[in-house]
Amino acid sequence: MNKKIILSVLLLAGIAVGANAQTIRGESRNEQYRINEGVRNGSLSRGEAYRLEREQRDIHRDMRRAYRNDGYMSRYERANIRREERLASRDIYRDKHNGRYRTW
Repeated sequence: MNKKIILSVLLLAGIAVGANAQTIRGESRNEQYRINEGVRNGSLSRGEAYRLEREQRDIHRDMRRAYRNDGYMSRYERANIRREERLASRDIYRDKHNGRYRTW
């Protein structure tokens, strides 16, 4: 009986960790889509798009470093990446809605 409970808890913990990694990757894809959409419809200028793309590259670099160090992303590393993605999402929104349009 106890073995079944322990196995169930471990299985759920593994699913939760995998789901969190999916969330980080999915959010990153969504942000990339929002940047591309802003470039396409002209709501992002060239400089804004470049800065947002660089911010996304920095987030991806941090994710690669977290996994490369020990093959595992600790909760502190995950929290740092989530914070960076929240700030990037806010920057995308602000740049898309600041009234500046593409002139190229």
